[in-house]
Formats: sequence, C-alpha cells, structure tokens
Amino acid sequence: MKLTELRLNYFRNYEHGNFSFGDNLNIILGDNGAGKTSLLEAIHYLSLTKSFRTHNNSNVVYNNHAYFQLFGNFYDSKNNQISVNLNYSKNDGKKLFFNHTEMKKKTEIIGKIPLIILSPGNQTITAGGPALRRNFIDRILSQTSNEYLYVLIEFKKRMYQRNLLLSRYRDNKNRYDEYFETIDSILSDHAFHIQKMRIQFVRDFNPVFKKIFQSLSHSEKTVKLKLLPNINADLNQFKKVYMDKLKTGFQRDLKYGRTCFGPQLDQILFIFNKNDIRFTGSQGEQKIFLVALKLAEGIFIEEKLNEKVIFLLDDLFALLDKKHCINIINHIGFESQTFITTTDITVLQRSDLDLTNYNSRLFKLPIGLA
Repeated sequence: MKLTELRLNYFRNYEHGNFSFGDNLNIILGDNGAGKTSLLEAIHYLSLTKSFRTHNNSNVVYNNHAYFQLFGNFYDSKNNQISVNLNYSKNDGKKLFFNHTEMKKKTEIIGKIPLIILSPGNQTITAGGPALRRNFIDRILSQTSNEYLYVLIEFKKRMYQRNLLLSRYRDNKNRYDEYFETIDSILSDHAFHIQKMRIQFVRDFNPVFKKIFQSLSHSEKTVKLKLLPNINADLNQFKKVYMDKLKTGFQRDLKYGRTCFGPQLDQILFIFNKNDIRFTGSQGEQKIFLVALKLAEGIFIEEKLNEKVIFLLDDLFALLDKKHCINIINHIGFESQTFITTTDITVLQRSDLDLTNYNSRLFKLPIGLA
C-alpha cells in the first residue's frame, strides 16, 4: 500500500495542506509544533477513522473551525487506486467516503489500508494496564479479519446492553431471568469466537515476534505474548462454562453494576526472558521490545492480507539510539512505504544509512505553516 497524495483542510495547525509522497522513505523534518505528527495523524485517520493522539475529534479542528477534511490517494500492491475522504463536522460528526462512495459503517474501511504506528505514546503498551495490551491484539485482528471485527463490535454492544440492564435490575429486580439468559447466550457465542481467535493469534504471532526481536537486539533472550483468559476453559466447553459463570455470578454483577466475567477482562502478558517485562525490563529493553512488537505487527498483517503496510514512525530518533533506528529502517526495507518524523536530520546524515538507496523524499515544515 502506498499513499501518493494527502490533502488537509482545517486539520490541527494546517489551514490547508497538500503533499505528494514517495513510494519508500518519507522524512518529515521540522521543529516541535511544525505539524510533523499531525501529518501522521491525518494518515491514521484515513486508515482507521480515528486519531492515535486523542479520542475527541473536535480537538484536531484547526483554530476553532467548524470542520476538518482529509483526502488521500492510495495505490495497493496491484496498482489499484483507492481514494479516501474523511470529513468531520462538529454538528454532523464523521463521514467517510471510499472511492467516492459513502461508507454507512465506517468500520468497513478497517483492513483496506493496513497501517502501523510507532510513536512515543506507544510505550504505554508495555508499561501500562491490561486494556492497552488487549487493544493491541484487537487492533491487529480487526485489520486482518472482518469476522473478528464484527464479533468484537457485537460483543461490546451486548456487554453494554447487559451492564445497562444490571443497573435497572438492581433497583427493581434482583433475580436472573429468561431475558438475561437470552442475552448471555448471545454474549457467550461472541465471547467464544473472540477467545478462539485470540488464542490462535498468539500462536501465530509469537514466532514472528521472536524472530524480529532477535534480529533487532542480537540477543538470545526469549520474548513472547502470553494470553491468560478470564474464562479458563477448553474451547469445546467454553460456552457452557461462561454461561454458568454469568448465571452464578449474577448477584455479584448486580452489586458492582457491571459484568465481572468475560474476554473483556483477559490478561495479555508481554514476556521478556521468562518474566513480565513491566517488572524486569530496563527502559532500553522495553523500547526494543516495543519496536519488535510493532514490526512483527506489520509482518503479521502483511502475511494475512497479502498487502504491504504503511509504517508511521513518529519521532523515531527520540525513542531509540541511532544504531537501532538504522536497523529498523533497514529491516522495513525497500518495498514498504515509511514515514519518519524528526527534528534533527543530521542524525540520519551522520549514519551509515545511504538515503539515496531508499529513494527518500525530505519534507521541511516551518513552524506554524502548512
């Protein structure tokens, strides 16, 4: 996948902006506040319909304007042109157009433009809470499997419905009835598929992850993802076990006003040399672990979709030392399109990396100007 053209209107610090990108390495140079990360954010919006920096769309509108617009022209590996237009209005919300046709369900674009983002904010994946690690897996599976994305969305809808009912039953009823049993039957079916696909993902992902980590770190230390399901049951017994837990735990759920069992509470451990990296890994080891995760994510998605991903590497040289940065660029290679933001081009110029081999294109962004 390649992004050839990007146009922005009233997005972040861009009143208007037009960019034409190269097929391989695109280096975006500028001081802090010049709009480097905003370009990556715009590309992320076109691929996944959301920002990687904020959950509030109105935060990215230029200078209190009423709306923003993003336009992107892409070409896939078969040289098919893909046009994506995302509009956001404070009154009407988001609208997404794919090849000039409005998508009624914006989630339909997930996986059509595969993309990987590596930014300083990603460090919370290895150091933060379990929801961030579940989201890491869910995001990959959602890009590679329409079935998983659909099941995950439906599971969350049913879970929201169930939790809403719990608050109502707590005030009026306090017993498990046929209505709850019907909801739980549907919920258990979705949960089964989520568990099954997460288990398979971990099995498929770990060999790729291990290989990437060793090539980047030149270390024999072992790394892997470990899934600790909240519902610890064989898949052939999963639905029955989950239904039993929902029924027997109903009074507890009433007390807390939320469902206390299910894949929404799965634990994902990042194992480094047989231990949880949150507690044993140094800052440098956690950074290399994170980078290996993201590169393995890219390879995994490429293999599943048979399509090259776009890599967005935000402030890469602030995250890692020069040697590891060069290893990453070389590892991504010549076939994938890569965007790197930096405040100091001399880091690249002083490296052993021959930018001419990558057909690189440099963009200099003055502060406050598009």
